[in-house]
Amino acid sequence: MATPLPAYVAQRRADWDALQALLAKQRSGTLKLGELRTLDTLYRRASADLAHAQTFYAGTDVHRFLNQLCGQAYASIYQPPRERWPAVRDFFRREFPATLRRERGFVGASAVLFILGILLGALVVLWEPRGAELLVPSGVRHYVAQGRMWTDDILSVAPPNSVASGIATNNLTVTIVTFALGLTGGLGTLFLLVNNGVHIGAISALCAREGMLGGLLDFIAAHGPVELSILVIAGGAGLMVGQALIDPGELPRGQALAVRGREAVKLVLGCAPFLALIGVVEGYVSPGDMFPTWLKAGLGLVLGALFWAYLLRAGRTEAEATGAPADSAS
Repeated sequence: MATPLPAYVAQRRADWDALQALLAKQRSGTLKLGELRTLDTLYRRASADLAHAQTFYAGTDVHRFLNQLCGQAYASIYQPPRERWPAVRDFFRREFPATLRRERGFVGASAVLFILGILLGALVVLWEPRGAELLVPSGVRHYVAQGRMWTDDILSVAPPNSVASGIATNNLTVTIVTFALGLTGGLGTLFLLVNNGVHIGAISALCAREGMLGGLLDFIAAHGPVELSILVIAGGAGLMVGQALIDPGELPRGQALAVRGREAVKLVLGCAPFLALIGVVEGYVSPGDMFPTWLKAGLGLVLGALFWAYLLRAGRTEAEATGAPADSAS
């Protein structure tokens, strides 16, 4: 004889609630590795309960509830594998730019820190010329003292393909380090952003004081807009990680770091191909006088505009277009 329905529900309800809770954690990206086995066990028990309900309680609310619960669990556990290239295409078409737009506050804060560093470095050198001895590398100061750009000899040392490869590798390293220093509570990322800004500002001010600002702008015009934008985006990713460590909200600190870290990693991975592209520009176009300054500046402005147009427009949802709040994906 079947157990009365209220008694059966009271007996099994704890497992069903636990399964629902684990499915919710899986959807939010906070499910721990050790909970996967529990999820599988509870799903199998719920499937047995569904078979029991089909036999003894068919057509009841409990039968319908279990049918829906088991369907959700099956869809979550046995997701079909995503094809690699469609997944990559979807990432760059939608996920990467959408993540940047969601996290624009952190990217904006990164940009402010970087610009403050530039202003600080420039003001120090312009106010006190001896400040260049502290803020500008000695090799750069040596070239400037001779009235020469330190970038003039790049192509004489190595061919453009080697230069482009080395630059891309260096830029990727800087991007990853800027992001990873978010694990210091964001302090390392903050320091790196301000420090890089100070160096750029100090070198620019030194070149301006010595009448060589045009040569500096000639070198950075083609690659600078995209390269510096990527540094700022990596800084935003690092600040996201730091914020998760300092203020995890209602989640345990480890889970908050995992959730926010996944979003931050999307920003860093999304920048990788653009770093490779801009490394080619910096290796082939930026150094030397093969290309006139106006062409370098035009190329830099076009690449920068296309890069930000892509980030701000690609994969926009209807909610974003109308300004309505949209759920963030994890």
